[in-house]
Amino acid sequence: MKTITLLTSGTRGDVIPYIALGKGLAAAGYNVRIVAPRGFANLFDTEKNRNEASPFPTFVPFDGNPTDLLIEQGDSTPMTLGTNPIRSIQATRNFLQKARPLYRRMLHSAAQACHGADLLIHGLPTIWGAHIAEGLGIPTVRANLQPLTPTREFPSALLPFRFSLGIGNWLSHWAVTQATWLSWRSEINHARHADFGLGAAHWLDPSLQADSAQPLTLNAFSEIVVPRPKDWNSKQLITGYWKLVAPNWAPPQALQHFIDSAQNPIAIGFGSPGTQGYLPMLEEALHLANAQAVLTLPTQWHSDVKSKNIFPIEYVPHDWLYQRVKVAIHHGGAGTTSASLHAGIPTITLPLAIDQFFWGERVQKLGVGLSIPQRKLNAQNLAQAVSETLNNKEMNTRAKEISGALHKEDGIQTAVSVIQKNT
Repeated sequence: MKTITLLTSGTRGDVIPYIALGKGLAAAGYNVRIVAPRGFANLFDTEKNRNEASPFPTFVPFDGNPTDLLIEQGDSTPMTLGTNPIRSIQATRNFLQKARPLYRRMLHSAAQACHGADLLIHGLPTIWGAHIAEGLGIPTVRANLQPLTPTREFPSALLPFRFSLGIGNWLSHWAVTQATWLSWRSEINHARHADFGLGAAHWLDPSLQADSAQPLTLNAFSEIVVPRPKDWNSKQLITGYWKLVAPNWAPPQALQHFIDSAQNPIAIGFGSPGTQGYLPMLEEALHLANAQAVLTLPTQWHSDVKSKNIFPIEYVPHDWLYQRVKVAIHHGGAGTTSASLHAGIPTITLPLAIDQFFWGERVQKLGVGLSIPQRKLNAQNLAQAVSETLNNKEMNTRAKEISGALHKEDGIQTAVSVIQKNT
């Protein structure tokens, strides 16, 4: 029996699709291991307990997760321009300085955890997975939650703007990939030598190959949302989304009562520790729009909520909540955008960093929602967006149409079939 290792890191939204794919591969008869940061152990335990009768991947933890250091600090959010670019650039420098020693420990620990694999699957948060596969002498498959393969049709999905650069679109993908590689090159080369006895990698990232040489890549989104670029080669495959079966979740009685009694219930979740800083703005926006929001917020900040229009809760599954509200508001991460699109309700994205601007653009182009960048986010603009999404019949109809089409796809089975064919 072949052993497939799925190497992942980052946030909960990065890890959950890998669990979904891992379950599909295990059901197909593979020995599956998911190598992920130790902090996600509870997530794996929960999913395994819910699926005791089904084959389930083995969780193999590694130490360290640089994403844990990406904590929003007002206008000083690392890895983005924020509303104060100078402070954000300084925050990025501080992040890189703190993350370097953690990165070395992470690479060593992850490399050890990947031993014994016959195939390695990795994505954006573990771009260094290709170096581990080289050291182990095994094939690798990329599995991305966003379109990262270079194309001339749109600029890099990781840029904090969404206007076309024309002939520079392809170059933007190259530049972002190379900048990421150079940020961690010394740490990756240290791991290559210390763990596998390999020489230093080229100063150009090994993934920066000609279009025709791009490796097999599984893109875990739908062509309904991101049409396949015409200049991708045949190894760039769009499978559809990788979704876990919705959990059987019983809501607190107070939450159910809040939703049932709300005139215009909406869901707000920023997915970052700095949410409490938005509370005054949210309270004013909800008052202006005559809307009531279920707000995911760490428990320690619940006492800061003063408005009766907000119900704070630390955690509620998107699949449960989005079926019971009229609008979803979130930063626009790949996983959360997938959840609101599948729910068939309008989406308002408030992009802050990484691929969030890209998914916000897709939501707008699909006609199923709006996007407000951080520099334009205030109570008046948010209230106007909420009112428009609540009352726009065409947008609501379009959201239901997209949801119906997405539910006809089986991204996990498509991905499993591709892996079976190529291994």
